[in-house]
Amino acid sequence: MKEDIVWIPLAIICFFTGCGTGSGEDWDKGYESAWEQESEPSRWASESQKEGYECGQADCEAWDDGYYAGINGRRPVYLDDDLYMEGFKEGKKDK
Repeated sequence: MKEDIVWIPLAIICFFTGCGTGSGEDWDKGYESAWEQESEPSRWASESQKEGYECGQADCEAWDDGYYAGINGRRPVYLDDDLYMEGFKEGKKDK
């Protein structure tokens, strides 16, 4: 009986925090928060959300690199990267 009392609060905490398990929604939330330049997910966030945030940051960097290459009149470097090229085209427009 005493053992059950210890597990009940732990189960409640796991239910509300997700215990590190994530869904596609968590990944999307992390990805979008990276694009919106929000702070990094907390250590209590799901692994899926953290992974989405990292992917979002990498995509933002690719877009930014392309944008700054375009606005500064440089030649595109990563022709096969869609986000880089999208940023490059935006940079050329804003030049």
